[in-house]
Amino acid sequence: MEELRGKEVVEAIQSECLSFVQKEACLPTLAVLRVGEKEADMSYERSIKKRFQDFGLEVKDYHLEENCSNQEFQEVFRFLNEDPEIDGILVFRPLPPQIDEEEMLSVMKKEKDVDGVTSSNLAGLLLQDPDAFAPCTAEAVMELCKYYKIPLSGKEVCIIGRSLVVGKPLSVLMLNADATVTVCHSKTENSKEVAKRADVLVVAIGKAKAIGSSYSKEGATVIDVGINVDADGNLCGDVDYDTMKTVAEKLTPVPGGLGAVTTAVLAKHVVKAYQLLH
Repeated sequence: MEELRGKEVVEAIQSECLSFVQKEACLPTLAVLRVGEKEADMSYERSIKKRFQDFGLEVKDYHLEENCSNQEFQEVFRFLNEDPEIDGILVFRPLPPQIDEEEMLSVMKKEKDVDGVTSSNLAGLLLQDPDAFAPCTAEAVMELCKYYKIPLSGKEVCIIGRSLVVGKPLSVLMLNADATVTVCHSKTENSKEVAKRADVLVVAIGKAKAIGSSYSKEGATVIDVGINVDADGNLCGDVDYDTMKTVAEKLTPVPGGLGAVTTAVLAKHVVKAYQLLH
């Protein structure tokens, strides 16, 4: 069994970004807008800052109190949206209930939407617009497949999970790569049988170790998108790694798999945003 580790993929994307930044002598900049102090958001923000420093990119952070008004939030967002020094904007979601997320998304510039959350970017995926941004985690799966030369054209791909962040956009990206795609979800009656047909199985359901070897055929590639904490307090994925490794030919570990690639894709998107805006 081959482990599909994210480190090598990250290094390849880093090399690409650094090459552009050094050649153009520029400083692509991401604005991070965070409301409140959720530990998960703050941890992700720290990892973004560290990664971007390695990539030769800048991060500017903007923090608002959990109880800030919608007007306060929208004023800061509009400032960032219009600021020519800012190339990409990442807003930590979900936002508190008093914040009108639709108001934000309706005015967000497509070129600054580096996390692929606006309807214009999601539509761009369907239309195969080369300037469209996919959600970073969905694109991270594609980057992993590209780096490890996992064949997709004509292959059966099963995605377990249909979120707007991973499952749905990833199904479009896989279709664009000429894969034959099936999406399973909580209402799918025969998900095990469907998953066992797949050459490539992608799991993104947010449940610790929920998917074991009974979901995979011998020799499949299994990509685990989940990041959870198990009963012992250890990080784990949506896939039961210990059982899955007995049947899968290729498998991503958690931690050490897709997570770091997602942050690297965000960096790549900020460089692309810089190119679109300048």
